Amino acid sequence: MRCAAGLVAFGLLCAALVLLPAPRAAAQPDVGPALFDDFNYTGYTDPLLTQHGWTLRSGQGGPGVPGATWKPQNFSFATESGNSLMTMRSGTNGTAAGTEHTEIYQQRKFLYGTYAARVRFSDVPIYGPDGDRMVQTFFAISPLNYPMDPSYSELDFEYLPNGGWGIPGSALLASSWETYSEDPPQEEHVTTQERASFAGWHDLVITVDSTAVTYYIDGRHFATHSDPYLPESTMSIRFNHWLINLTGINSRKTRAYEEKVDYVFFAQDQVLTPAEVLAVVADYRARGVTFEDTV
Repeated sequence: MRCAAGLVAFGLLCAALVLLPAPRAAAQPDVGPALFDDFNYTGYTDPLLTQHGWTLRSGQGGPGVPGATWKPQNFSFATESGNSLMTMRSGTNGTAAGTEHTEIYQQRKFLYGTYAARVRFSDVPIYGPDGDRMVQTFFAISPLNYPMDPSYSELDFEYLPNGGWGIPGSALLASSWETYSEDPPQEEHVTTQERASFAGWHDLVITVDSTAVTYYIDGRHFATHSDPYLPESTMSIRFNHWLINLTGINSRKTRAYEEKVDYVFFAQDQVLTPAEVLAVVADYRARGVTFEDTV
């Protein structure tokens, strides 16, 4: 009797389980005006870069080593594991004249919404001695019109593979800026840091609304900043890779480091979760879209 009753109950349970609906994947968000770039270009001279709103910085100027040169030639584009990637190579021979930085930036038209990129940070050079105080970034910024300009806006993800700014080793920083002055030096910003190696690929997300700026890495909440550090004017989306100074190591041997970028995405006036960002990017790729800009 017990066996028979048990079998009946087991059969009813199995039937009930069969009738239960299968778990659903996260719903695809309905995204409005957006920017998506898969960095599918032939090289740094590809005219599509300019047509798509990008500028590769050249010449000299801060941040970083005074006298260093920003080199468009140090950008390259290739396909790895089926994804088109952008590589930014920066390095030095231990002199200012022999120091090369890289920066790429979009038009200035981004404010509230969701900023996202998949970035590969590196801890060691691809050749030469290690130890330089590099900065590898994904950020958004507006111009500083004058010292302590209250409309200045800047939101940063910065990775320091060899430390810097008083930090002895590897660290990831999320910084939100109110304003600053170069002369006399004065800064108003808030920074959250985690001292650890972040070498490898990471999904970076920054969400911005009228109450908070929130930073995520690989789906994990990293920092939240609020007034007075909320952006107040439209910004340009940027990636750059540079040396803080030449005091990390004492060597005249040439060395170079690489930061890689898989994609960049922005959703205007929408706060998306990191999972929703990944779903949107997967949808772009499933449809074969390598670039879209409706912002």
